[in-house]
Amino acid sequence: MRNNQQSGNAWFYVLLAVMIAVIAGLIYIMAGGSLPKIGDTRGVASPDIELENREIAQINVGDTGEFTDGLKNPTFSEQYTLDEFGAGIAERDIFDIDVNADGRIDRITRTRNENGTDHFYYEYKIELNQNGNFVDITPDGFRTTEGAECALQKLQFVFVPTFRVIKISRNWENSWTNPTMARRVEYTFNANQLTPSDPKELQIVCDVTDLF
Repeated sequence: MRNNQQSGNAWFYVLLAVMIAVIAGLIYIMAGGSLPKIGDTRGVASPDIELENREIAQINVGDTGEFTDGLKNPTFSEQYTLDEFGAGIAERDIFDIDVNADGRIDRITRTRNENGTDHFYYEYKIELNQNGNFVDITPDGFRTTEGAECALQKLQFVFVPTFRVIKISRNWENSWTNPTMARRVEYTFNANQLTPSDPKELQIVCDVTDLF
């Protein structure tokens, strides 16, 4: 009789210990603990791979993410008074920079012209420094065509990895806001002259700024 009572007490303590362990486990899980995982494998982060021929993104967009023509920090900048109709030269910026990698400082001039309406344009002039003499090598049509709603032609100067100028334009048809096919031309140096590439059709748009 006594042995049976001792055996019953032993089983009681075993069951009590099991219940305590189960309750402790539940409390641990509810408190945020994680269950053990069998064969748990963790991913290993791959090292970053450096991209070759990476171009600097800042040349395409400004600090606010808006379009920029790529010309920064002018050596000379001056604003002018417009006539009574709001027309004339509004501003001129000069950028001294070596564009053909010959070690000489060349010159790019940007002039903003107003005509008294919402339409205006920037005109660009590129001059190479040849033994102290600045020679104008500006291709024809190096100017923008801009309105209040849409731009029909814009240019962007790129300096990395080599100098080039991107021009995207479209034809006017019926109205300023009527979308037409835009075309892209790139100008690169060839024997100290800026040579255009063949035009490449892009897509039909109103504002060519969206394609840079």
